[in-house]
Amino acid sequence: MNNIQMSRLKMKLGMRDYLNKNAAITSTLPTFGVLFPQFNDNLSRIQVLSEQQQINKSGISDHKKLLRSDLVVKSLGISRKTEVYAKMNNNQILAKEVHYSETELNKSSDSELKDKAEVIWDKANTNILALAEYGVHPEMLTALKSGIDLFNASIPTTRTGKAETKQTTAQLAGLFDANADILAKFDLLAEVVRFTQPEFYSGYKGIRKIIKTGTGSLALTANVRDASTGEGIKGAKITFVLQKEELTGINARIEANLVKTTSEKGNFTIKSIADGTYIATVIKTGYKKQVVNVAIATGDLTKLRVQLEKN
Repeated sequence: MNNIQMSRLKMKLGMRDYLNKNAAITSTLPTFGVLFPQFNDNLSRIQVLSEQQQINKSGISDHKKLLRSDLVVKSLGISRKTEVYAKMNNNQILAKEVHYSETELNKSSDSELKDKAEVIWDKANTNILALAEYGVHPEMLTALKSGIDLFNASIPTTRTGKAETKQTTAQLAGLFDANADILAKFDLLAEVVRFTQPEFYSGYKGIRKIIKTGTGSLALTANVRDASTGEGIKGAKITFVLQKEELTGINARIEANLVKTTSEKGNFTIKSIADGTYIATVIKTGYKKQVVNVAIATGDLTKLRVQLEKN
């Protein structure tokens, strides 16, 4: 999972626990009994797929790295001893055939490393009797052959792991989208008990916030246009005021008021703003003032589109 998905998962797990804890209230909400089991099932599947994705990304790869490192060590040991034997007996062809440096083996591709190790094994096996006094014994060649076979088997497994990781990523995206739709419905249902169950509603809004672990996302994009011509309006001023009941802390009060002015084509963006429901007042000389409500939730991009009528 990426950072944004991880943040959203943490929020949804917290939401699951909160809704379970307040079952006496949520059980009275229409369709909740159908939506919540789906939400829970999606969360369980996300956790399973996330674990599988991590195994595919690191487990298989780490295993192959260990096999590769082991193969390099075994190949290098036999290669050097065989080369010494060849040079001592003026067999320059054999010396050249088995001469591989540690750097060369480490930098080889998977298939190249396998091929080089097989050459070393074959040449040493052909001269096994003569190599005994140089420290090369049959069990060493058996170990090298085993290392070659294990490493060779790990190569397609890694490719399969990458394919499975890609498939898992797609499945995760689908499950996150499905739960985002369910959460949007939970948001609507929470409004049903907003005033009859204020403590529950306040807790729900607090859990609903996402603590981002990544950067670079936008909170809001806006566009202000002339209602008659459809052209963007430059210089329109928009003031955002957080609704009073949502001013719950010093930081919220500081960020409660924000003023933006549209560009040449009537656009502007907001990268960061406190979560909550805002009253946005749009004014421009020569046009009628317009007031709209804007909901901001961390992790979600809000799109504000306003059409102003001339006086």
